[in-house]
Amino acid sequence: MEATEFDASLGGTENLPITANSFKFAASRSIEITAMTESILRPNKTKLIFQSLPVHMRRRVMSHNCKRLPRRLREGHMEQLKKSGLPPKQKRPSRKYRRRPANLLAEYTRRQRRVTWLETHIWHAKRFHMTERWGFRLAHRPCDKAFRACYRATSAHCLLQDISYFVPILIKGSIESIENMFSLLCSKTCGLGVTAKAFISGNRAGSLNIFKPQSYPFGFIGKVEFQWVYTNEIPELLIFVHPSQIKEVEASFSSIILSEDSKLLKDSKRIKLSHNLSDISINVLYGQFNRFRLTGPKSHAILTHSLKTVNTIKLSSEWVSKTKNFDLYLQEKHEYWSNISNLSSPSQLPSRIVIGLIVKDPRWSRPKKRTKAEAVISPTNIEILRNLPKYAPSSPLWHTNVREIIKKNIITNGKFIEHVTKTHSVPGETNEDDPALQNIPVVLIQRPGSQNSTYKKIGYGSGWDIILPSGYGLPFWLTFIMFGARPGGLRETEHLSHEKGETYLCPDSVSGTLEEERIELQLKEHYFKRPPSKRVNFIKLGILSPFRCPWMILLRDWSSCACDNFFILRETNIINELQNCLNRKTPIITSFPNENSCLVAVYLQTEGKGLIKDHAIICMPNFGDFKSNKVLQEPQHEDKNSKIRKEKRLEHRKLLKKIRRAQIKLKKKLTEKITKPKTKSKEPSEYVKSMRDLWLKSFDSVRHACVRQTMGYVTKGAFSFTEAKGCAVGYIAFNALKYLIDSKFNKILVRNTTSNKYSVANIQLINNI
Repeated sequence: MEATEFDASLGGTENLPITANSFKFAASRSIEITAMTESILRPNKTKLIFQSLPVHMRRRVMSHNCKRLPRRLREGHMEQLKKSGLPPKQKRPSRKYRRRPANLLAEYTRRQRRVTWLETHIWHAKRFHMTERWGFRLAHRPCDKAFRACYRATSAHCLLQDISYFVPILIKGSIESIENMFSLLCSKTCGLGVTAKAFISGNRAGSLNIFKPQSYPFGFIGKVEFQWVYTNEIPELLIFVHPSQIKEVEASFSSIILSEDSKLLKDSKRIKLSHNLSDISINVLYGQFNRFRLTGPKSHAILTHSLKTVNTIKLSSEWVSKTKNFDLYLQEKHEYWSNISNLSSPSQLPSRIVIGLIVKDPRWSRPKKRTKAEAVISPTNIEILRNLPKYAPSSPLWHTNVREIIKKNIITNGKFIEHVTKTHSVPGETNEDDPALQNIPVVLIQRPGSQNSTYKKIGYGSGWDIILPSGYGLPFWLTFIMFGARPGGLRETEHLSHEKGETYLCPDSVSGTLEEERIELQLKEHYFKRPPSKRVNFIKLGILSPFRCPWMILLRDWSSCACDNFFILRETNIINELQNCLNRKTPIITSFPNENSCLVAVYLQTEGKGLIKDHAIICMPNFGDFKSNKVLQEPQHEDKNSKIRKEKRLEHRKLLKKIRRAQIKLKKKLTEKITKPKTKSKEPSEYVKSMRDLWLKSFDSVRHACVRQTMGYVTKGAFSFTEAKGCAVGYIAFNALKYLIDSKFNKILVRNTTSNKYSVANIQLINNI
């Protein structure tokens, strides 16, 4: 049966009305409309706003991301999240947003509040492992594992290091007043003073050992580098101090100068020292200079390719107007620099000479690709090498006004590229005489390297130090890199001092003591991170102090009386006399004051295979040790703490199991889970401290800890590439050296902290400390 149609137009019986009353239509359905509106605008407690949406519009992410909801519902959704106690998680800005120039500069400024950055910091941070030392963020070692390559750079090429962290101090006054002040801080027996004829003219730079006032030979502070500078014919002494020693140097100057004339001027970042007494004034110039160190024979070629001297100064340079009364000697210096540019190594020049140059912007001479600068070797007049012109060390860099103007008018890399793009129509065209770029005064200081052929090969470690005005560090740095210099960090500084057989941060100074404490803490943490089965048992090997050298205990053992302080022998005449007695096996005739508190620096070389490592012990040989061909070994010592450690470990495990059972029972009783935030305690527990004390034995004497008497310790030991054998730098007690000479031995025995075998080594006293 067919169904009848409903609509009349289709054959049905019902007709739809022509008009409809919307008011009556809505009124008849008012109850439904009101209920629906009420449920949307005022949802009940069990329903959230995002649950009011149709099913096809709901997303799981809506509960924690409000941007998934329609815009009209977001505000109410945020209010609901706040009332429920769940703060809405804001989306982290994108890295592109965070790396915008304004944000990046603000972030860099914030990060420099705690530690100071050098101008080349960002370049180093992308390529080096960085470390915090002495208030600076410095490069430690390169990421490309270039240990051997850095040595090859020092011996055959060029190693580049940024040593701008050295603090410059400018001392103004008469020569007599400065000499009187430094006579309280130094001793003539250690070398030439600041007013020696070799340095007073300013043609040469020097180095000086500084002690606390009137405390020589005790109270050593450190070695500083100095040079005399002349501005308007007024002598000024400029010294560069290591940042770990700057506080002691400031305190020493303060104690010498009367307290009523001393002032401390607070700078934005640091406390700047400024003392005035009669005709002497002392100013610490933080951040005024950049100082780069180039080491190796190719350093001279890199400088000659990078530094283009100026014949005639540009009047457009603003700083030139400040030097109208100061002769720049442009033509003379240009000729002298061109005459010495064909040398194969900087060691061919006189030692420690100072040359002031005015050069063009180094960005013009920078090559497109990284190339090795090769020296064009040709015959050079010997008289030019021997005689340094009087005008050579003069430089406008020492004028404060000149440095301020240069820093103010510096052109950044962005502006430099923009300027080149606008002015140079031909790509690759260079205009070194562009008036838009200012000329830059720099100062070069030659370093002679090794001067004793019996000790090290002549000229090893030679190079140049270049001093630049602040602001131009990165342009010069990149130019040196593009010409083939290999960058290095603090590790390369320590390695270079080891290869040259020199001391690094002597232990009789505060800076050396702090460095030893830092190394000890680092080695201890590394040692106790290992499981007990993988740790070296130093008690069985007879090593009492594997992570630090106990100098005071060593000297107390070798002396008849107790000593409260110690020092390192630095008198050249006494060291030479001791070396002659050691070589000839003749007894020491002359007596030396404070022998009981004296350490002697020694350089050791093994007589065969084997390496000498840090903190190795230097031992006195017994009679007959050198006659037998057997390997000398230390017998195994008894470890009385091993049983105690095992018992404590078992007791501790039982205690942990007991605590674990109690926690499980407590969790079963509680219905709700209580989650405690995990916090790592920095301080080790009492159990850990007691176990560490059992691994490292306490001691009061070190001389007779082994079968052979302990004479001293090694501070830095490794394989020496220059000698092709194991070499080390260390210190021995003066009385132990005296006993060695009286026993007619000129060799010693060395044993590493992780071995029981003794190695025979030749001993040589270090003269230049």
